[in-house]
Amino acid sequence: MPAKRDVPAKDSGVAASPYTAPLGRWASYTFAANAVFATHSAYQHIEIVDLPAFGPLGRAYRLDGRFMASLADAHICHECMVHPLLLAHGSAERVLILGGGDGGSAREALRHTNVREVVVAELDAQVPSTILQHMPALADGAFDDARTTLVIGDARDLVDDALATGKRFDAVIFDLTEADGEAAPLHDAAFFAKVRTILGPRGGIALQLGAPWFEAGQVRHILDALRSVFAHVQPMTTYVPLYGTQWALAVASDSLDVRSGVTNTLPDGLRRLRHYSPDRHASLFDIPPELAAVLGDVPDDRTTS
Repeated sequence: MPAKRDVPAKDSGVAASPYTAPLGRWASYTFAANAVFATHSAYQHIEIVDLPAFGPLGRAYRLDGRFMASLADAHICHECMVHPLLLAHGSAERVLILGGGDGGSAREALRHTNVREVVVAELDAQVPSTILQHMPALADGAFDDARTTLVIGDARDLVDDALATGKRFDAVIFDLTEADGEAAPLHDAAFFAKVRTILGPRGGIALQLGAPWFEAGQVRHILDALRSVFAHVQPMTTYVPLYGTQWALAVASDSLDVRSGVTNTLPDGLRRLRHYSPDRHASLFDIPPELAAVLGDVPDDRTTS
């Protein structure tokens, strides 16, 4: 087996090629990149590329032509999805990650010492295999941790099994591909209602919504579905360089006020985070006025002057 490494070799002098990805229906963006690896799994086209613009941490992966994560900035979404929810809960022990085959969300969940079990439900076995071979720092040993169970299969089947057996989770993290493709059925009200049923007391879910500037319809649709199921739905925004734009995420729960329910002091295991901090917590949930019609709890036909 080739040696694992997740930083590019010394510049070979070969000119990088353009790699374009969609940004909603009406826009796209492009990075110059050097190809490292590509394969077709039973489900999708998987690519590993090096992005000179991101320097030594420029290794990234793509699924079906969309950038998913880079070593330089993958921590941004993973920290935002995991830590506000788990900190607000305060004693989460069981975490379910839907998707998450790159191990980034599992890595963040395992930083919490009270977490005893992390279940990662990944559809495509080729994703963790490829990431562990070419970008092992992304998971950073998460799949080797005795608390982690990697289940290869449809996340919907795992949720149905939990419903049938009465298994409950304190947090469910949706670390999936965008909601306009194969993952669309996992972002509707019917599926959210199922997930709500497998949550324990004070449980909640966290997920990515998309680009509010360029995918407003999709983002609003997911929020409306969440609000039809959960009592508290709290969106947040942050900038993700690999996605080329401001990005929206959300936390939903029937009992947790994640926006104001986090302490000002991080436990020891979270002292070395790269993006999330108590000082930045309020700003993540501070929705700017120009995005209120998309992310706020207001009618769809709201207009601004």
